[in-house]
Amino acid sequence: MPERKPLLALLVLIPVGVLYFSMYKIWPGLELQPQDFKAVTVQPLTPEPPTPRLLRISRGESEVRQVVFAKVHKAASTTVQNILLRFSVFRALNILLSKRQHQIGERTDLIQGIVPHPEGNNKTFDILCVHLIFNASNVAKFFSDSAIRIAILREPLKQTVSALAYYSKNFPSKILKRGRAKHPQDPINGFLRHPEDFYDFGQGPAFSYVNNRMSVDLGFDLRNFETGKTNVSKIEAFIRQVEEQFDLVLISDYFDESMVLMRRYLNWAMKDIIYIKRNAAHFPKDSVWHRDINRNATVMERFRTWNLIDYKLYEHFEPKFLDTIKQEQLFKEEV
Repeated sequence: MPERKPLLALLVLIPVGVLYFSMYKIWPGLELQPQDFKAVTVQPLTPEPPTPRLLRISRGESEVRQVVFAKVHKAASTTVQNILLRFSVFRALNILLSKRQHQIGERTDLIQGIVPHPEGNNKTFDILCVHLIFNASNVAKFFSDSAIRIAILREPLKQTVSALAYYSKNFPSKILKRGRAKHPQDPINGFLRHPEDFYDFGQGPAFSYVNNRMSVDLGFDLRNFETGKTNVSKIEAFIRQVEEQFDLVLISDYFDESMVLMRRYLNWAMKDIIYIKRNAAHFPKDSVWHRDINRNATVMERFRTWNLIDYKLYEHFEPKFLDTIKQEQLFKEEV
């Protein structure tokens, strides 16, 4: 019966339209509800003897909107950064940004040349998620002490090899070009055997991405750096410092688990942590960056000595992270 076709079309299109509108309303970031803009109250931290900040977090009912994220090189930190930026944009939060470039400073812990706070110089920002060498005192000038402080780490061999490949391709420096020239067929194993070929001792660790860069990013003392790498008590003091300064240390090797844990501590919605990987390296299968790593004991011990601060840091926080998620209820189901 031809006259029924328009009615049949309407019966089909109306549910489809309703479904589309419903998805628009619930899909992450597409539309916010009035309750999304309620004020957040986070109790100030009570001054007390140094205690890991993580143990002092009190999970409230409101989502946390003040977050300091220490963006560590080649540890999935750009993916986390994009999550934080999206969260910030849809809530009109104030992000600490540089006037001129995508990072505040990879060489220094000074915070300068930033976009002014729209409400005046004496106001604190909500979100930090760009590269800088972390200095708690400098950060405290721009953020409330109640802002949740988060860091991220990656298994040191994976992190360093990723940095070596990424910065050789994307931002090749003279020193990396020199190392590649010495080991053109197998730069990764060449680096593991002779890391000094890829490093400029005159410039120092702040100008390198392959010498304990995670610890550099988190504020290890750069003075007499090579001597500091052999000073176990200095490394242990640095680890205690990181533990005292950060509420949560995520592990990018367990990225989904890290995002779920972060979501729970910040009291965010699941839609807030949906992500797409960013700045992940992609090389052809026949690339020199796909050569198998020589993992014999001598090579690995040499690399561990070179990257000792990062190893000690990771080996301290990785088991703590795993222990934390074990204590979380229904955690595997949520992941």
